[in-house]
Amino acid sequence: MRDPSPWSPRLSDLPGPLHERLARGLSEDIDAGVVDAGARLPAHRDLAARLGLATGTVTKAYARLEHRGLVHAVRGRGTFVSGAERRAPIPEIIDLSVNAPPPQVGARLLADTLADLSRTLDPVAFASYPDPAGVPHHRSAISSWLREQGLDAPAERVLLTHGAQHALAVAFAAVAGPGGAVFTESCTYPGALTAARQAGHALVPVATDSRGMIPAALEVSLRRRGGGPRIVYVTPTLHNPTGATMDARRRREIVGVCRKHDAAIVEDDVYSLFRQPSTAPLAQLAPERTFYVNGFSKSLTPALRVGLLVAPEREDAGARSVLQVTSLAVSPLMTEIAARWIRDGTARSIGVALRAEAEERRALFAAVLGGPPAHRRAAGFHTWLPLPRADADRVVLRCAREGVLVTPPAVLMADPDAPESGIRVCLGAPSPAQLDRGLRLLKRALEHRDPAAPVV
Repeated sequence: MRDPSPWSPRLSDLPGPLHERLARGLSEDIDAGVVDAGARLPAHRDLAARLGLATGTVTKAYARLEHRGLVHAVRGRGTFVSGAERRAPIPEIIDLSVNAPPPQVGARLLADTLADLSRTLDPVAFASYPDPAGVPHHRSAISSWLREQGLDAPAERVLLTHGAQHALAVAFAAVAGPGGAVFTESCTYPGALTAARQAGHALVPVATDSRGMIPAALEVSLRRRGGGPRIVYVTPTLHNPTGATMDARRRREIVGVCRKHDAAIVEDDVYSLFRQPSTAPLAQLAPERTFYVNGFSKSLTPALRVGLLVAPEREDAGARSVLQVTSLAVSPLMTEIAARWIRDGTARSIGVALRAEAEERRALFAAVLGGPPAHRRAAGFHTWLPLPRADADRVVLRCAREGVLVTPPAVLMADPDAPESGIRVCLGAPSPAQLDRGLRLLKRALEHRDPAAPVV
């Protein structure tokens, strides 16, 4: 039996992603002498359980510390604090785990926008609480933007949120009470998995193919789940993480299955910028049952924390109630920026630039790692490498030791114990030079998978 670890696990108080806070907390304790060189650290799963984290979060934190030389893994024994002789200067970290577009908002555009705001904002309006659903003229501008995205939604039905993640949380809370079930792709957006769990819904993974969720598989799953509210969560365009996109026929089939079994739909359309004109949002096909979610973090810039929710008419009052309880109101400053960029054409121009940038970065990915399958050639800033779960975990660790962060498979899985998974590779956040180096290191990690290596 192994000796217990002398380290009392904690997260750093400084803000940041959970894996960074965990790594920072341990490094602070190492630097302060709270944990001596040679001390054994808790096993990944034990530490995750103690702090209420995902195992993948602990893996990323340990890998980052190992890359700095602060800790080292010993095969078959665990992870230990390193002595000073093993420690290395902090290397460059190339982060391919953050699914964000490359910067398109320059200093001049931002300065001009803020200067204009300072001249035109109404101080009287700023002294009162806005409508929890959003300022009317902001909702009107966003309604016009939605029409460009293929959705006819009147301004009074557009509810503004603190980003698309908030819109998802509102939808899952509003669509039904606790005890429902969310049917979603077997690997999907981690934020949606978290929101569904927090709303008290069970997760039911549904098989996918090159066009996304398989209608027949969804029907079988819905039929097996007899009672209780049923919610189908899908990302029809540029699915996160696999990149699959539903064609028009697949969209109609999914809607037909949901109508047959009276299931609600939560449609995550944050990649509508990349949707083909020949396809329509599910909310356009089935407005009576679809909660439509979108936002500007993927189509303008991540810091513009403005999202939106269009609920079915019969569910609108419930969604408004949840929205008011969870936010009271979205920042008028943020929504004013979004509305202005829609009205003056900036949003459209940024969209054109992002689509072109996505093509260039995916071409670099293809040049380094080989062309992706045909159904993943649609422009976007993430791609998917399907792998058995054990292989994916090993590749994530090997990459982290080389200073490259990719998304751990566990955070994307509706069923964390499923054997098949993969690695999501995000192409947007690094500079082109960093992306090139990161992809080459990833390729090396993929080519040198060691089946005998332990998974810790």
